[in-house]
Amino acid sequence: MDSKVTVKIYGQEYTIAGDKSEEEITRIAEYVDNKMRLISRACGDAMQGNISILSAINIAEEYFEALREVELLRTAKQQMENDSKYYLKMWEDAKKNFAQYKDNMAEMKNQKQESDERFKELQSKCTEFENSFFDLQMENIQLKSELEKLKNNR
Repeated sequence: MDSKVTVKIYGQEYTIAGDKSEEEITRIAEYVDNKMRLISRACGDAMQGNISILSAINIAEEYFEALREVELLRTAKQQMENDSKYYLKMWEDAKKNFAQYKDNMAEMKNQKQESDERFKELQSKCTEFENSFFDLQMENIQLKSELEKLKNNR
């Protein structure tokens, strides 16, 4: 959008044409005018001829400072993006580890259940063997007793 605007900078009228809107061109002209008036007040009458140069230097300094800040922000943004990627990867790894943990716990639960059942079976067999052993001991005692009676009767 081509615009043509008449502006007043430091008491002088200028017609400025550009691809910015009228409001933007006016805002920029006001900024330059304010900067020149500020420097004029600071320097006094002795430097009147250099006001535009000093204003340009001040504005250029602000521009380069803004460029440095933009570069710092870009660097910080890149670091944040890298950090975000790193933390997202850590999050994904944690989710995978948690899923693996849940699977392992389910498998261990099944193994425990199987072990408990096997333990009960073995315990039952052990009880059977103990009972059989007790029965055999009783039978042995009975046989010994009969054998003793037979020996004594002879």
